[in-house]
Amino acid sequence: MLVFCGSAIGDVPHRPPQGRGTAGAIVRAEGTLTTKSYSIRASLQGELHDFLVHSGFKDCTSTHELVRDVTALLAAYREEDVPLYPSVFVLSTIDHVAAISPATERVVVGSIALNAARAATILKDCAPLAENGWSIYVGKVGEPAKFEYGLFRSLANTFATSAEEAMVQEGSELPILVIRNRGRLVVEIRNSRNDTFTASLTSAIATDSHFATHVNDLVEAVTADLETEETAAFAPYLRRFFADTLQRCHGTLCAVVKLPTGHAAPARFARSVWLTEPLRWAIVHAEARLHKSADALARLQAVESLVVGMIHSDGVVVLGSNGTVLGYRAFLSPDDEERKQQEAEGGGRRRTYALMRGRLGGELRAAFFRSQDGDTECERAKQ
Repeated sequence: MLVFCGSAIGDVPHRPPQGRGTAGAIVRAEGTLTTKSYSIRASLQGELHDFLVHSGFKDCTSTHELVRDVTALLAAYREEDVPLYPSVFVLSTIDHVAAISPATERVVVGSIALNAARAATILKDCAPLAENGWSIYVGKVGEPAKFEYGLFRSLANTFATSAEEAMVQEGSELPILVIRNRGRLVVEIRNSRNDTFTASLTSAIATDSHFATHVNDLVEAVTADLETEETAAFAPYLRRFFADTLQRCHGTLCAVVKLPTGHAAPARFARSVWLTEPLRWAIVHAEARLHKSADALARLQAVESLVVGMIHSDGVVVLGSNGTVLGYRAFLSPDDEERKQQEAEGGGRRRTYALMRGRLGGELRAAFFRSQDGDTECERAKQ
């Protein structure tokens, strides 16, 4: 995978203020003090240019500006003080919607002239509706061309191939991008060639999205003891589910353990709601894919609903390394030696994660942490 990283602020070199100065600098001249403002607008567009050209968007300044503005807005997008996390597909032509999501519903919301494209208007009209399988699309249409925008079903059901997966299928080089938030002030753009550009709108050093990497580590731990053919279908589904659910939660902890003999709770997870029988998530998913019936899909959605509730609960969600759900609301206590090594700083969730990290190995195969402000960490036991 080719990764383009851009930090809209962090990568701007510092230069001492001189005579005329640059935007954002404090300029001294003949005893006077002048202040100037700074915007990421120009630097972000400059960083995006090569990636957009590489993605097939070569000659349309309006499209480049639209991508720039959507990227900046999605870094911390809110409506009525509620954070929203829509996926925005940008297409060179509206006809490409059918290529990535054939035979699904499309709701046209509006159209805007190319020279008046306003990302804020598009998000305001569509973002609150872009949930539960719906995504935003923007693409050129008509002559003279305009931007048509609206919503489309990017995921027909939870086990179907998503529009994003269809977009990056081998051999697909249509000029299509998907833009979405991947953490606090971090936005990821992915093109149909499976290249990514990560914009960190902070002073942090530019890097790719930790969130996506940590979700993938969690999925690999949950599927570690499944057969290869089971993992091939279950893992992409889990990545979508966890990315969507964990993005919207207010902080959580997950542990992945090897299924204990007799299904008894391990001693260190004794303080938990341990299920009498594990939820066999991977099997329910396989049955939904095989039968494609309303009942099978309803059973899968029922398991998903339970897992979402567990993730939003206090304590640790306990998952099995064979695609099962074992328990939730687990609370861990340090022993005397662990208590000596605990750091005094940090909240209870982070201290519990540090405790799990120290216990990796044996029955505990992985630990995942997401803070309330969106930071994530995941560590797996060494094989």
